[in-house]
Amino acid sequence: MSSKLVRAKDAFHSLDKNNLDVVDDFYDKKAIFQDPIHKIQGTKAIRNYYKGLYNNVDSIRFEFKSTSETKEFVTLEWTMYLRTPVINFGKEISLDGASIIKFGGKEGKVIFHRDYFDLGEFVYERIPVLKTVIKIIKSKMKGSSS
Repeated sequence: MSSKLVRAKDAFHSLDKNNLDVVDDFYDKKAIFQDPIHKIQGTKAIRNYYKGLYNNVDSIRFEFKSTSETKEFVTLEWTMYLRTPVINFGKEISLDGASIIKFGGKEGKVIFHRDYFDLGEFVYERIPVLKTVIKIIKSKMKGSSS
């Protein structure tokens, strides 16, 4: 069996709207998945999450940076490159993030997966009206820390 780190990278490289079977192969039936928007449990919910997420995706790929593996955990620092008509007028965007993945259970699959990324950078700052508001807020916050 390959290392947990290799399994995690392979899962993210192969997961897309046409290959949702990866969910059943990678995640335990009772796995918990959490990101800045959702906290869900079970492969059915995780599959539906990815199905909805990838529905409007033209292309997605991950570049892995710093990674580590212990007996139970894999951590991945990544940059996601995404092209979708619903963000940035269909032009490719990049987003930095990190994942903490815990393996366990009887089958040694993922029992917990948490993604960390800046939701503002990913979505809100790409909407023209919100981008301006967020820029003002950030500017004021920088000024108050002096």
